[in-house]
Amino acid sequence: MESIGRPTPAEARTALDDIDRVQRAVRDTPWPIWLYPVNAVLLAVFALTALLDSQAAPLGVAAVIIAVNVITGYRMGTPWALPTNRGFLTCVALSALCVALAQAVGNPGGPAWPVLLLAIAAASIYSIGSILHYRSTHR
Repeated sequence: MESIGRPTPAEARTALDDIDRVQRAVRDTPWPIWLYPVNAVLLAVFALTALLDSQAAPLGVAAVIIAVNVITGYRMGTPWALPTNRGFLTCVALSALCVALAQAVGNPGGPAWPVLLLAIAAASIYSIGSILHYRSTHR
């Protein structure tokens, strides 16, 4: 029977550094350029569903957003990897906050302008994050 000995501290550090390097490389895999505008539009549409008198519309758009990103991730080989770029992640969180606020203030019978502004903000903020992500992964 073959026995694998314990690694030395130097070998263990090297192995851990390699794991970190590989994880970072996977998380920083460049995305297809078309995915950025598609996500921005889908976020805006998601926010605009607050103006509809339908509970299925937001769920449908959310399902489309998830499907597009997961299928694209599988084709890239990184279906569940979150990018490391903090600016991008911050912009994604802020755009999601805009969508959530649009859903909270949206009323089919009420004024449309707050939801419209939040939809524009969600798409714009995500677009800024997209530029940050693109620049960090296409060096």
